[in-house]
Amino acid sequence: MTQPGQSDYFANHAKARKFPWTLYHRPLERDLARFLAGVHGTVLVVGCGLLHELDVAPPGVQFVVADVDARAVEAVLEREDPRIVEGIVVPPEAALDFPHRFAAIYAKEVVEHVLAWPTWLTGLRRSLEPGGQLWLSTPNYGEPWLPALESTVLELVARKDGFTRRDIHPTRFTRRSLDRGLRSAGFEAVDVNVTPTRLALTAWARAPR
Repeated sequence: MTQPGQSDYFANHAKARKFPWTLYHRPLERDLARFLAGVHGTVLVVGCGLLHELDVAPPGVQFVVADVDARAVEAVLEREDPRIVEGIVVPPEAALDFPHRFAAIYAKEVVEHVLAWPTWLTGLRRSLEPGGQLWLSTPNYGEPWLPALESTVLELVARKDGFTRRDIHPTRFTRRSLDRGLRSAGFEAVDVNVTPTRLALTAWARAPR
């Protein structure tokens, strides 16, 4: 995949709240807002992007943001929102290792880009306080709808923008494989669901107490 330039990078993130991209992203944002409503303490955002969901976060929650792309971290910090207390650039594929633990972690549309995902998921669990909560989302490859869209319409859109979606998601989960992966990483109370559009998966889980 050709890496988009900076202007394309921000344009691609901005699409999340424009039709028809909302058909995929809006169910994720609604489920994430429900997750954040029950969180108290500091939240680690892994793969922060442009942090669109900050506007639905409840008051009193603080955020540490992490991303492999320094542009994303810089853009989020430039918002100068007092709820964002730290920004961290993390190396791709490295096991996550932070100096302190968090009350909650969420990673929206990240795990499908990680080849060493078992180690990555274990790093998420180790980054949580005992009993800490995890939320993540990922494309749903357990049904035919998303692969069909990716190989046709979405690929045409990508090529028009100068890149390809081929191999954009090296790790592809079904509902069953994501459930199994989270449990193998040591998570408890794992609950994986398919979004109403059938295009994505959302997962809630908890670190052992």
